[in-house]
Amino acid sequence: MLARILGSASVAAALLASDLVLLALFLNPEVALRREAPSLFVSLFVPYVVGGTLLFTALALLITAAGAPRVARPPLPSWPWFTALSCTAVSIAACLFWWNLVSYRYSIPVEFVRALTASSVALAVAALVLLGAGLDALLFPDRGRSVAAPLVVLAAASAVVVPLGLRPVQGPRPRPMPVATERVEPLRRVILIGIDGLGPAQVERGVARGTQGVFAGLLKRGAHGPLASFRPTEGPPLWASIFTGRLPRDHGVKSFATYRLRLSPTPYELLPKGALVGVLERLRLIDTSPVTAASRRRPALWDALNAFGIHAGIVRFWGTHPPERVQGFMLSNHFHRMRARAQAIDSLYPGDMFGEIANRALAPADVDPALVSQFVDLSADGPDDGQWRRDLVDRALAPDLTYQRAGSVLRASYDPPFFATYFYGLDVVGHAFTRYAEPDLFGDVTPDDARRLGRIVDQYVTFLGQGISETEKGLKPGEILLVVSSYGMEPVSWWRRLLAAPFGGSAMSGTHEGAPDGFLFAVGDGVRAGASVQRASVLDVAPTILYLMGLPVARDMEGRVFTEILEPAFTRAHPVTFIPSYESLAVTPTSGPAGDDLPPLPEETP
Repeated sequence: MLARILGSASVAAALLASDLVLLALFLNPEVALRREAPSLFVSLFVPYVVGGTLLFTALALLITAAGAPRVARPPLPSWPWFTALSCTAVSIAACLFWWNLVSYRYSIPVEFVRALTASSVALAVAALVLLGAGLDALLFPDRGRSVAAPLVVLAAASAVVVPLGLRPVQGPRPRPMPVATERVEPLRRVILIGIDGLGPAQVERGVARGTQGVFAGLLKRGAHGPLASFRPTEGPPLWASIFTGRLPRDHGVKSFATYRLRLSPTPYELLPKGALVGVLERLRLIDTSPVTAASRRRPALWDALNAFGIHAGIVRFWGTHPPERVQGFMLSNHFHRMRARAQAIDSLYPGDMFGEIANRALAPADVDPALVSQFVDLSADGPDDGQWRRDLVDRALAPDLTYQRAGSVLRASYDPPFFATYFYGLDVVGHAFTRYAEPDLFGDVTPDDARRLGRIVDQYVTFLGQGISETEKGLKPGEILLVVSSYGMEPVSWWRRLLAAPFGGSAMSGTHEGAPDGFLFAVGDGVRAGASVQRASVLDVAPTILYLMGLPVARDMEGRVFTEILEPAFTRAHPVTFIPSYESLAVTPTSGPAGDDLPPLPEETP
């Protein structure tokens, strides 16, 4: 009996493992199965077969021990558990295919999206056929089985053969043709402040409570509105889309990391969600590396601006390490984590002001306790200081203050027409402290903890708002301030917490996995006071900035210009112009100083 169960379990596990390998191939169109077969076999297929065999064997033994009714005449008498376990394996594969299709539909080429959709349907049909054959054998034991056996084998085999046959072949990417450009004087100077984790609901609540006076003023003096986000709702792909106007399938930044399988030098941009990739990492079958500037395959805003002689200053954004050799300056997002001066100097281009920037870096121990007391009631008794200090001070306040101080010095020195800086602290505190801000939704927060830590999220919005207010007050004629949040934050749902409980739970109480809307504020010369954006998305930011600065919008960008927030006189005087693509300018992102010794992946989580 055990031998038959093991045989059926191993075949079912092989079906599931094969589908997971195929799913990895769908998510990485440039990977060739023939070339990568050994590494896929060792790093994915074998572990999934072993783990699946153990899981399915345990499931069959548990059902047997529970006294479940036995099928008198199974479709395959020699392997009585084959139909049930294969149905389970194919059903799991179908769910994973659908989940990854929803999560990564903007990250893989359109033809692969279509093929993955068809494969998901094929797996669902195969699972239904196997389920039907199993139920027929269980409910009608006296019925003949002449067709059942070949039908079961055919359905199981189709779960692998059909997706394999549907996977397209990735074609070569056309090379851009160089086109000469001329120097352009920008129509407007633009300051972009990036803040993740701020959504429309949070703004509305803060304004209604009277706790967000800065944003209430911005709503009256400038334009505003929600920005639609997309999945995967992670900083690197979203900000690459904001700066290129392209989806991840085009610009190439698809996650926080790239992967390498054992025995393979080929980088994998994505691995399947829900496939326990973290376990494979711990087994050292997969290595991860943070995304770098080289991960982006399309020109960014600063490339387009530089092509027309407009200087740009960029501070901290995802995917800016090593910094590119821009006309202006770039301070990478790795600066605050590099302890050695020899490494840290490679995070700034050009490096002539590194000494002044290094002096502005703020260690967690140097954060003013008076500032911390604005977020936490330090006089009240509460939980151990270690965890909340790491989240609030070490991972949020100290880095944000470091880049705020460094960015101010760089902007004052270079005075670029386009300046962009990024603050990640609100995302960090949103993940960590949402449970204390909304204790009624979680039920495991004591009143003392809620009083002590409950104002951190709102206070962080106020803290960032103060910096935005100072920037707005310093605006000059011809300048526009854009505040962009690429996604909002919402409480982790009860069912996600329930699923996480058997594995020790999760420290995160706020999430943006469901792609909640971000937010946009715009104020300055030419912006209509009180205007609101209509049906806007993060893909609209790049075309709008190009337009504001007097450059044409590329037709291969996915977004549009926010003309509805601008004064009619401005739009009449400056009609939107177009160029087929900024690819034709042959403006290729180039890395700055060598960045082989990157720091480990950051603790920030999506």
